[in-house]
Amino acid sequence: MSSWTEVTIGDLGKVVTGSTPPSRHPEWFGNLVPFVTPSDMTEGDRRPHPSRWLSGEGRDRLRKRLVPSGAVAFVSIGATIGKICLLPEESVTNQQINTVVPYEDIDNRFVYYLLKYNVPAIAQAAGGAATPIINKTTFSSISVMVPEDADQVRIGEVLGTFDDLIENNRRRIELLEEMARTIYHEWFVKFRYPGHEEVPMVDSELGMIPEGWQVQELSSVARVNDSSRKPNAEELFKYLDISSLAEREIGDLNEIVGSEAPGRARRVVQAGDIVWATVRPNRRAHALLVDPDANWIASTGLAVITPTEISSAYLFEAVSAQTFSDWLVSRATGSAYPAVRAKDFEEALMLVPETSVEDSFVEVVAPMHKLSWALHQENKTLASMRDLLLPKLVTGQIDVSSLDLGSMISEKVN
Repeated sequence: MSSWTEVTIGDLGKVVTGSTPPSRHPEWFGNLVPFVTPSDMTEGDRRPHPSRWLSGEGRDRLRKRLVPSGAVAFVSIGATIGKICLLPEESVTNQQINTVVPYEDIDNRFVYYLLKYNVPAIAQAAGGAATPIINKTTFSSISVMVPEDADQVRIGEVLGTFDDLIENNRRRIELLEEMARTIYHEWFVKFRYPGHEEVPMVDSELGMIPEGWQVQELSSVARVNDSSRKPNAEELFKYLDISSLAEREIGDLNEIVGSEAPGRARRVVQAGDIVWATVRPNRRAHALLVDPDANWIASTGLAVITPTEISSAYLFEAVSAQTFSDWLVSRATGSAYPAVRAKDFEEALMLVPETSVEDSFVEVVAPMHKLSWALHQENKTLASMRDLLLPKLVTGQIDVSSLDLGSMISEKVN
């Protein structure tokens, strides 16, 4: 096994603290260089997703804060201390982030995973009562253990393989989701579905629609919150609550024993159901349950929509449209926590297409939903494997040279 040496973070690379362009210079923002902030970084995602970029002038003015591709950004101020990402291109960060630019003999991916493992220890170095902060000097002086160069590279490669696969799946999911939304918009908003040229348009409550199509309330084509039950005391179930739900995506679910179940764990869900968060509908937290486990139970903070007269593939895309969430927002009550009721879902007007058109849509889009679901599940498995290996690899508990990574991944995801 490799020998490990104690060094400081400052020994791993140059540490650069970011800076924000002053408000008096809006021209420093543009579309040239990513400007990365803590809100652009997400737990479990190695790459940031910047919402703002710098102009050429901004890049020049902040050139001393410029960090290269492959640098490791670490949030060092505030409640989100410990958020971390690997910068995929030349970037500038704000002042809440310390970035390590690894030296030539230090593997950048190893640094990323090493700091990720050491987040709790690094966070303990934060000073300041109201707003915790780890300044550049303190951050640079924190001790960590590192192996020989060759093992750094191998550890970075092993853990990086999992994130490479996860990122590739994410790109595939994004493409599938975009294709499904685009087809829905073309067929049922612009009405450019196969054979539309032969069908006249008629007036309706939703405006002009193809002849033979109908406008009905959602309650005519689906049931809302159709079934509820209290978990048994000894039952082990997976709890789907609002915190697990994002736009068109379900995160990790907590496994809970019935005797410790929250009072809101009541909604029964099944394959084909659609769940929508009833609080803050502007967040658009909703998802299609393509193939949930039999032991899932949802929170009463979610509306469970069960299709009865139309397909789940079509109904999901319909309630995923911006017009549907706008309807929910318009019906929400409460200032601090605006929320909608089952009735608000039931009274929403739905466009019900002619059966042959819907069947053609399902034939194209349902396989996209199924593949997207499978890729999400594969990513959860890959992330679990990565997170299991990470602490053992970056502390030398496992000899990286002994790993058969290909067999390990094939056994779990195939």
